[in-house]
Amino acid sequence: MRLHRRIPQLFGYDLIHIQRNHPTLESHLKFLFEKLNINIVLDVGANRGQYGCLLREMGFTGDIISFEPLKEAYQELLQSSAGDTKWHTYNCALGSVSETTEINFTSSSVFASFLNPNEYAKEVRSEQVQIDQKETVEVKKLDDVFEEVISKCSGTNHQIYLKMDTQGFDQEVFKGAEKSIEQIAALQSEIAILPLYEEMPDYIESMTAFREKSFELTGLFPVSRDHDSLFLIEMDCVMRRKS
Repeated sequence: MRLHRRIPQLFGYDLIHIQRNHPTLESHLKFLFEKLNINIVLDVGANRGQYGCLLREMGFTGDIISFEPLKEAYQELLQSSAGDTKWHTYNCALGSVSETTEINFTSSSVFASFLNPNEYAKEVRSEQVQIDQKETVEVKKLDDVFEEVISKCSGTNHQIYLKMDTQGFDQEVFKGAEKSIEQIAALQSEIAILPLYEEMPDYIESMTAFREKSFELTGLFPVSRDHDSLFLIEMDCVMRRKS
Protein backbone atom coordinates (compact mmCIF):
# COMPACT_ATOMS: atom_id res chain seq x y z
CA MET A 1 0.00 0.00 0.00
CA ARG A 2 1.30 3.44 -0.90
CA LEU A 3 2.36 5.73 1.93
CA HIS A 4 -0.06 8.54 0.96
CA ARG A 5 -2.97 6.12 1.48
CA ARG A 6 -1.56 4.38 4.55
CA ILE A 7 -1.13 7.52 6.69
CA PRO A 8 -4.81 8.63 6.58
CA GLN A 9 -5.91 5.08 7.42
CA LEU A 10 -3.87 5.16 10.63
CA PHE A 11 -6.22 7.92 11.78
CA GLY A 12 -9.39 6.17 10.63
CA TYR A 13 -9.75 7.91 7.26
CA ASP A 14 -9.42 6.84 3.67
CA LEU A 15 -8.62 8.82 0.54
CA ILE A 16 -11.24 8.78 -2.19
CA HIS A 17 -10.37 9.56 -5.79
CA ILE A 18 -12.54 12.59 -6.58
CA GLN A 19 -12.83 11.82 -10.30
CA ARG A 20 -14.36 8.40 -9.58
CA ASN A 21 -17.07 9.94 -7.43
CA HIS A 22 -18.05 12.68 -9.90
CA PRO A 23 -18.88 15.42 -7.38
CA THR A 24 -20.27 17.70 -10.09
CA LEU A 25 -22.63 17.16 -12.98
CA GLU A 26 -19.89 18.17 -15.39
CA SER A 27 -17.37 15.61 -14.13
CA HIS A 28 -20.05 12.92 -14.09
CA LEU A 29 -21.09 13.67 -17.67
CA LYS A 30 -17.52 13.63 -18.88
CA PHE A 31 -16.97 10.19 -17.34
CA LEU A 32 -20.33 8.88 -18.57
CA PHE A 33 -19.85 10.17 -22.12
CA GLU A 34 -16.44 8.51 -22.34
CA LYS A 35 -17.74 5.24 -20.92
CA LEU A 36 -20.74 5.06 -23.27
CA ASN A 37 -19.00 6.69 -26.25
CA ILE A 38 -21.72 9.34 -26.47
CA ASN A 39 -21.39 11.23 -29.76
CA ILE A 40 -24.82 12.90 -30.06
CA VAL A 41 -26.63 15.02 -27.48
CA LEU A 42 -30.30 15.95 -27.88
CA ASP A 43 -30.55 19.25 -26.01
CA VAL A 44 -34.27 19.70 -25.29
CA GLY A 45 -35.05 23.06 -23.73
CA ALA A 46 -31.87 24.70 -24.98
CA ASN A 47 -32.81 28.28 -24.06
CA ARG A 48 -29.86 30.47 -25.13
CA GLY A 49 -27.45 27.57 -25.61
CA GLN A 50 -25.99 27.38 -22.11
CA TYR A 51 -25.91 23.58 -22.06
CA GLY A 52 -24.34 23.31 -25.50
CA CYS A 53 -21.63 25.76 -24.47
CA LEU A 54 -21.03 23.71 -21.32
CA LEU A 55 -20.59 20.57 -23.42
CA ARG A 56 -18.01 22.27 -25.61
CA GLU A 57 -16.18 23.57 -22.53
CA MET A 58 -16.13 19.98 -21.24
CA GLY A 59 -14.39 18.92 -24.43
CA PHE A 60 -17.36 17.19 -26.09
CA THR A 61 -16.74 17.16 -29.85
CA GLY A 62 -19.81 15.26 -31.02
CA ASP A 63 -23.05 16.56 -32.51
CA ILE A 64 -25.43 18.71 -30.46
CA ILE A 65 -29.08 18.97 -31.52
CA SER A 66 -30.80 21.82 -29.68
CA PHE A 67 -34.56 22.47 -29.46
CA GLU A 68 -35.82 25.85 -28.25
CA PRO A 69 -39.35 27.19 -28.92
CA LEU A 70 -39.10 30.83 -27.74
CA LYS A 71 -38.26 33.23 -30.56
CA GLU A 72 -36.01 35.56 -28.58
CA ALA A 73 -34.12 32.76 -26.82
CA TYR A 74 -33.75 30.94 -30.14
CA GLN A 75 -32.05 33.96 -31.72
CA GLU A 76 -29.51 33.91 -28.90
CA LEU A 77 -29.13 30.16 -29.37
CA LEU A 78 -28.25 30.79 -33.01
CA GLN A 79 -25.52 33.17 -31.89
CA SER A 80 -24.17 30.63 -29.39
CA SER A 81 -24.01 27.91 -32.04
CA ALA A 82 -22.73 30.12 -34.86
CA GLY A 83 -19.66 28.69 -36.57
CA ASP A 84 -20.09 25.27 -34.96
CA THR A 85 -20.94 22.91 -37.83
CA LYS A 86 -21.81 20.08 -35.45
CA TRP A 87 -24.32 22.10 -33.43
CA HIS A 88 -27.78 21.94 -35.04
CA THR A 89 -30.73 24.03 -33.84
CA TYR A 90 -34.52 23.80 -34.16
CA ASN A 91 -37.04 26.50 -33.25
CA CYS A 92 -39.63 24.24 -31.64
CA ALA A 93 -40.49 22.44 -28.42
CA LEU A 94 -40.82 18.69 -27.95
CA GLY A 95 -43.83 17.10 -26.28
CA SER A 96 -46.23 14.16 -26.25
CA VAL A 97 -48.26 15.45 -29.21
CA SER A 98 -47.48 17.52 -32.29
CA GLU A 99 -49.39 20.79 -32.06
CA THR A 100 -49.28 24.57 -32.01
CA THR A 101 -49.94 25.91 -28.53
CA GLU A 102 -49.14 28.71 -26.10
CA ILE A 103 -46.26 28.79 -23.64
CA ASN A 104 -46.12 31.03 -20.58
CA PHE A 105 -43.46 33.69 -21.08
CA THR A 106 -41.86 34.97 -17.87
CA SER A 107 -39.46 37.82 -17.11
CA SER A 108 -36.66 35.25 -17.37
CA SER A 109 -36.93 32.94 -20.38
CA VAL A 110 -35.24 30.23 -18.31
CA PHE A 111 -38.52 29.77 -16.42
CA ALA A 112 -40.88 29.79 -19.41
CA SER A 113 -43.22 26.80 -19.20
CA PHE A 114 -46.28 25.18 -20.74
CA LEU A 115 -47.51 24.65 -17.16
CA ASN A 116 -48.82 27.24 -14.74
CA PRO A 117 -46.78 27.96 -11.60
CA ASN A 118 -48.33 26.60 -8.41
CA GLU A 119 -48.71 28.40 -5.09
CA TYR A 120 -45.36 27.15 -3.81
CA ALA A 121 -43.58 28.57 -6.88
CA LYS A 122 -45.28 31.93 -6.35
CA GLU A 123 -44.01 31.88 -2.78
CA VAL A 124 -40.35 31.00 -3.43
CA ARG A 125 -39.91 32.40 -6.97
CA SER A 126 -42.56 35.09 -7.21
CA GLU A 127 -40.75 37.35 -9.68
CA GLN A 128 -39.14 34.60 -11.73
CA VAL A 129 -42.35 32.70 -12.48
CA GLN A 130 -44.61 35.73 -12.95
CA ILE A 131 -46.31 35.25 -16.32
CA ASP A 132 -45.83 38.39 -18.41
CA GLN A 133 -47.34 37.15 -21.64
CA LYS A 134 -47.92 34.06 -23.75
CA GLU A 135 -46.16 33.08 -26.94
CA THR A 136 -47.51 30.72 -29.59
CA VAL A 137 -44.99 27.98 -30.35
CA GLU A 138 -44.74 24.76 -32.29
CA VAL A 139 -44.50 21.45 -30.43
CA LYS A 140 -43.33 18.22 -32.07
CA LYS A 141 -42.93 14.63 -30.93
CA LEU A 142 -39.36 13.37 -30.84
CA ASP A 143 -40.58 10.23 -32.61
CA ASP A 144 -41.72 12.37 -35.55
CA VAL A 145 -38.43 14.23 -36.03
CA PHE A 146 -35.90 11.70 -34.75
CA GLU A 147 -34.73 10.26 -38.06
CA GLU A 148 -34.54 13.70 -39.68
CA VAL A 149 -32.40 15.32 -36.98
CA ILE A 150 -30.13 12.30 -36.50
CA SER A 151 -29.51 12.10 -40.26
CA LYS A 152 -27.68 15.43 -40.05
CA CYS A 153 -25.14 14.03 -37.61
CA SER A 154 -21.75 12.66 -38.59
CA GLY A 155 -20.84 8.98 -38.43
CA THR A 156 -23.03 5.90 -38.28
CA ASN A 157 -22.46 4.34 -34.86
CA HIS A 158 -24.65 6.81 -32.98
CA GLN A 159 -24.60 6.77 -29.18
CA ILE A 160 -27.26 9.26 -28.09
CA TYR A 161 -27.78 11.22 -24.87
CA LEU A 162 -31.14 12.89 -24.22
CA LYS A 163 -31.01 16.00 -22.02
CA MET A 164 -34.33 17.53 -20.94
CA ASP A 165 -34.80 20.82 -19.09
CA THR A 166 -38.29 22.08 -19.85
CA GLN A 167 -39.70 23.50 -16.61
CA GLY A 168 -42.06 20.70 -15.69
CA PHE A 169 -42.60 19.34 -19.20
CA ASP A 170 -39.89 16.64 -19.30
CA GLN A 171 -42.32 13.75 -18.93
CA GLU A 172 -44.31 15.02 -21.92
CA VAL A 173 -41.09 15.06 -23.95
CA PHE A 174 -40.40 11.51 -22.79
CA LYS A 175 -43.91 10.34 -23.75
CA GLY A 176 -43.33 11.68 -27.26
CA ALA A 177 -40.27 9.45 -27.60
CA GLU A 178 -42.09 6.12 -27.26
CA LYS A 179 -40.29 4.60 -30.27
CA SER A 180 -37.05 6.58 -30.42
CA ILE A 181 -36.28 6.05 -26.72
CA GLU A 182 -34.99 2.59 -27.65
CA GLN A 183 -32.06 4.33 -29.35
CA ILE A 184 -31.19 6.51 -26.34
CA ALA A 185 -28.18 5.29 -24.36
CA ALA A 186 -28.59 7.68 -21.42
CA LEU A 187 -30.65 10.67 -20.36
CA GLN A 188 -30.79 13.69 -18.09
CA SER A 189 -33.92 15.26 -16.64
CA GLU A 190 -34.51 18.09 -14.21
CA ILE A 191 -36.76 16.38 -11.66
CA ALA A 192 -38.78 18.04 -8.91
CA ILE A 193 -38.47 17.19 -5.24
CA LEU A 194 -40.94 20.00 -4.59
CA PRO A 195 -42.89 20.64 -7.83
CA LEU A 196 -43.15 24.28 -8.90
CA TYR A 197 -45.86 23.87 -11.53
CA GLU A 198 -49.43 22.62 -11.54
CA GLU A 199 -49.73 19.00 -12.73
CA MET A 200 -45.94 18.60 -12.68
CA PRO A 201 -44.88 15.07 -11.64
CA ASP A 202 -42.59 14.75 -8.64
CA TYR A 203 -39.25 12.95 -8.63
CA ILE A 204 -40.75 9.57 -7.70
CA GLU A 205 -43.17 9.63 -10.63
CA SER A 206 -40.45 10.80 -13.01
CA MET A 207 -37.85 8.24 -12.00
CA THR A 208 -40.47 5.47 -12.07
CA ALA A 209 -41.35 6.37 -15.67
CA PHE A 210 -37.69 6.28 -16.68
CA ARG A 211 -37.07 2.97 -14.92
CA GLU A 212 -40.06 1.43 -16.68
CA LYS A 213 -38.16 2.07 -19.92
CA SER A 214 -35.04 0.29 -18.58
CA PHE A 215 -33.06 3.31 -17.36
CA GLU A 216 -31.22 3.20 -14.04
CA LEU A 217 -29.79 6.03 -11.98
CA THR A 218 -26.13 7.04 -12.25
CA GLY A 219 -26.22 10.42 -10.52
CA LEU A 220 -28.31 13.10 -8.79
CA PHE A 221 -27.12 16.70 -8.68
CA PRO A 222 -28.88 19.54 -6.79
CA VAL A 223 -30.09 22.42 -8.96
CA SER A 224 -32.00 24.60 -6.51
CA ARG A 225 -33.21 24.66 -2.92
CA ASP A 226 -35.46 26.68 -0.63
CA HIS A 227 -33.04 29.05 1.11
CA ASP A 228 -35.20 29.30 4.25
CA SER A 229 -35.91 25.62 4.88
CA LEU A 230 -32.93 24.22 2.90
CA PHE A 231 -35.34 21.76 1.27
CA LEU A 232 -34.21 20.63 -2.17
CA ILE A 233 -36.50 21.85 -4.95
CA GLU A 234 -34.95 20.44 -8.13
CA MET A 235 -32.21 18.02 -9.08
CA ASP A 236 -30.58 16.97 -12.33
CA CYS A 237 -31.19 13.24 -12.65
CA VAL A 238 -28.80 11.28 -14.89
CA MET A 239 -29.68 7.73 -15.93
CA ARG A 240 -28.32 5.17 -18.37
CA ARG A 241 -29.94 2.25 -20.12
CA LYS A 242 -29.36 -1.14 -18.53
CA SER A 243 -27.16 -3.36 -20.69
